[in-house]
Amino acid sequence: MAVSPNAVANAFLRIASEHGKKLTNMQVQKLVFMAQGYSLALLDRCIFEKNIHAWQWGPVVPSLYKALQPYGSGQVTQELKAADSVLRDSEESGVLKGVWDAYGHYSGSQLSEITHRPGSPWKKTWDRQPFGVIDVEDIKSYYKKLASKNGRQRPLNSKA
Repeated sequence: MAVSPNAVANAFLRIASEHGKKLTNMQVQKLVFMAQGYSLALLDRCIFEKNIHAWQWGPVVPSLYKALQPYGSGQVTQELKAADSVLRDSEESGVLKGVWDAYGHYSGSQLSEITHRPGSPWKKTWDRQPFGVIDVEDIKSYYKKLASKNGRQRPLNSKA
């Protein structure tokens, strides 16, 4: 059973804190999306079971957006309420670490730009149906290509 998007977000908030950083709402949203992508690509399973929508500034998990909404565009200062708090296994933890290593240094707007690249799952959905649900198979396929371009079975860099 997958964990909640809030638990994944909290994992990134903890990783950021360990590196002396704070994350904004947008950074959290994009990192959680990328974690889903690499989990699908590398582990062949969702890390969480919520739909991701193509919103104007990129992929968004609506329930996570609602939890982050009090922070506006500012930094998220506390962990989110979540029924679960740990990932299922070290493979998922490895995916999150890889996503952090590859993308954790980008600003929210830079992460948004990365998710808007031509051929990205967000772009395909936005062009077809703005604010629609991003197809899980599109996410998986796209991140499999990124992982294979990296030549390894983890996210190494954000160059697509």
